[in-house]
Amino acid sequence: MPSMHLVINATEVGRRRGGNEAYITGLVEGLAALHPPIRVSLLTCDWGRPLDLPPAFQQVNLGPYRRLHFFLWQQTIALYQLNADWYLSTFFLPPITPCQGAVLVHDLSFRAHPEYFPAIIAFYMRLLTGLAIRRAERVVVLSEFTLRELARFHPTAVEKAVVVYPGVDRIFRPEQGPGDKEALRSYGLTPGYVLTIGNIHPRKNLSRLLDAYVSLKARRKSVPAMVWGGLQRWESGDLLQRARSAGVVLPGFIAQEDLPALYRQAEMLVYPSLYEGFGLPPVEAMACGTPVITSNTTSLPEVVGEAALTVDPTNSEEIAAAMAQLLDDMSLRHCLQQAGIERAGEFTWRRTAQHLLASLGCLKSPSIERTAG
Repeated sequence: MPSMHLVINATEVGRRRGGNEAYITGLVEGLAALHPPIRVSLLTCDWGRPLDLPPAFQQVNLGPYRRLHFFLWQQTIALYQLNADWYLSTFFLPPITPCQGAVLVHDLSFRAHPEYFPAIIAFYMRLLTGLAIRRAERVVVLSEFTLRELARFHPTAVEKAVVVYPGVDRIFRPEQGPGDKEALRSYGLTPGYVLTIGNIHPRKNLSRLLDAYVSLKARRKSVPAMVWGGLQRWESGDLLQRARSAGVVLPGFIAQEDLPALYRQAEMLVYPSLYEGFGLPPVEAMACGTPVITSNTTSLPEVVGEAALTVDPTNSEEIAAAMAQLLDDMSLRHCLQQAGIERAGEFTWRRTAQHLLASLGCLKSPSIERTAG
């Protein structure tokens, strides 16, 4: 009997798309570690980098990426030619899917908060993701919070949904790396800063984080520099001007291989996001032994557990107070460092791959538990 064939849309790899790219890259790592008794193919395009795949995996380059062509027919033809049994794609599925389809939904922020997006983007996401959710045989979400959001916006899809937590890449660990200092130098940084990671986007709540930082500087003689690492997206000109005036360092996009060094050399990670389907940066920082402050809303308390300080993200003074607490209380810092490393260890890409394959019927499993990792 021929083995089952899973095809994964990996066209996000190489696009600097944050969580989307990290999830697919990590899932491939987890699948490779698992050595599943199935065939795995990955659809990529010209901007992607060659993937380090085991012999049983196949990379299929579809050439130049043209969004409309890819959506309407390139995927479908490739799936026919590959004789796929399952197709896993992020947010969207092609109009014709000649196999079972699984759609990976990172979050539903475009439904819950369309004001965070340009109107055309919110409409496009709502339409095409809604179609994919209705047509898919399996809907994969990254947290119990997103499962509840799915029940709110697509109640009939809950029965075919499964929570599959992401993992944390093995490069995120507390031990100093030989390239840490060089990585910091390449971004013009020196150790001991307050760090936030993520694209500059309204839901990342950077305006209130900036207010908190300005308030902290007004109250203390000495405050570490603040670093915002991420691509500048949407309409962020006024915010960036305010940030520069306050002394915030804006290094731009941080390469994945440099992130561990930036986490390890930070005093803390502050991640006061207003809406997250999971939120990888807090877990990555915890894995590196860096204390974390994050929001007490959406998926973030579920993700960090008791291993981080949580604050009301709409209250800049509460964010400032938490930063001051971490700067002053060494005992608290130590407790959070140890708890964070332990918590982050629960999220592995091998478990992610195992739970995903079990949910697709590609791997025998006694149960699919909704637990970390």
